[in-house]
Amino acid sequence: MKRWITFVALAAGIIKAGMAAELWVGAAEADITPDQPVALTGGRTGPISRGVNSRISANVLAIEAREGDRATDAAILVACDVCSIRTGIQARFRELVAPRLKGFDINKLILTATHTHKGPALDQANYDSYEGAMQPDEYVPFMFERMADAVVRAWESRQRGSLAWGLGYAMVAQNRRAVYANGSAEMYGRTDRAECRGLEGYSDHAVDSLFFLDEAGAMKAIAVTVPCPAQTDERGPCGQRISADFWHDVRQGLKAKHGEKVVVLGFVAPSGDQSPHLMVRHAAETRMDKLRKLSRTQEMGRRIVAAVEDTWETVKVDIRTDVPFAHRVERFDLPELKLPEAEYLKAKREYDALNAKKELKGPDYWNKRWNERVVKRFEAQRNGPTFYPVEMHVLRLGDVAFATNPFELFTDYGMQIQGRSPAQQTVLVQLASSIARSSYLATSRALAGGGYSAVPQSCEVGPEGGQMLVERTVDVIRQLFSK
Repeated sequence: MKRWITFVALAAGIIKAGMAAELWVGAAEADITPDQPVALTGGRTGPISRGVNSRISANVLAIEAREGDRATDAAILVACDVCSIRTGIQARFRELVAPRLKGFDINKLILTATHTHKGPALDQANYDSYEGAMQPDEYVPFMFERMADAVVRAWESRQRGSLAWGLGYAMVAQNRRAVYANGSAEMYGRTDRAECRGLEGYSDHAVDSLFFLDEAGAMKAIAVTVPCPAQTDERGPCGQRISADFWHDVRQGLKAKHGEKVVVLGFVAPSGDQSPHLMVRHAAETRMDKLRKLSRTQEMGRRIVAAVEDTWETVKVDIRTDVPFAHRVERFDLPELKLPEAEYLKAKREYDALNAKKELKGPDYWNKRWNERVVKRFEAQRNGPTFYPVEMHVLRLGDVAFATNPFELFTDYGMQIQGRSPAQQTVLVQLASSIARSSYLATSRALAGGGYSAVPQSCEVGPEGGQMLVERTVDVIRQLFSK
């Protein structure tokens, strides 16, 4: 397998990481809602959409640091209402838009996903049939065209700006893995069973907010990071309709307070073991929603908006125009999870049984590919260790560290980085800049308990690679904050 070597795209920025620079900021929004039915991705069957519950968008933030007339570093962040950034999507999009971005290093464009399960499929091979719906190979160019226009608008409209940041809290996610007396664990396992012993790990309620203002002091963009996938609507009345989930409600709420032109970027912090679905207190939460006359996505949006607004009211007295800014891009390999033969044999039996079927129905095709990947990984590992390529971005914005990873990263890894980061505030974003297939990255504790998200089919990389990711992230943050 091809091995990545470290790629540093920082130019002079690392040398001057501690020096203040003038910020130039641009922002734009693209509606990427398909104009015909599509397969909805995130589950095992790819149901065809039947209308639109809320429109999906790609929200763009362009940042450039300048010293006088000289640009010293830059970043373009694109937050997309999709399940994940599928293999090849970012590379293809960069190639498409690069000729239109004068003076910008295209390696510093970052695509991220909100992880909605009500967004269009981007991978033609993900399901066996898309019936008469818009094919992924048709939707992706549709999405690219609109995203590219928004990226160019954001980059070309950048002007002198300012920045504020802060931390708030909102109960949006809970740990979604129930553990039982026999040591097993189950995603969305029942917690009313006598043998349930609690939830497997920490539930993170942090809401990180970055506020970008124009030269006149008006709000231009707000970047909000929540440790929760946008999956409330997968169990609600939304049905088979396209949905941005609670990010639609967050955008509506923040635009109502700061103006319709404000661009709201939604990022997902490490939350591979987190979910907006209730694990405990179902009846009490449902009653409160009814009394408030709010849907579940509206309630999640209300909580997030309240946290962001409380943060803004606190930090608006500390708006910065000149801040240290640097953007580090690194590419490296992580060792893939070594597969025991027993897991290989189990996956092969299931794969062979599905492969022998005359006709695949429902989730059969998805399950066949799910087990096939384990078979191929085990067979490849007979020839030696295999590796998973990672692209990681680490930014310094004033006293804030902003670091990405491509995984559905379990919360404990994020907490390690938070605990060791030297930055005043650390914003971590998952499902970003994927090179290979998106994957859970579970902890040793989770793998011992098993269950979906913590089995070999779910995890390309294991705890050894997870710890290496933590160390690499902390090391780069320290470098950017060492001066």
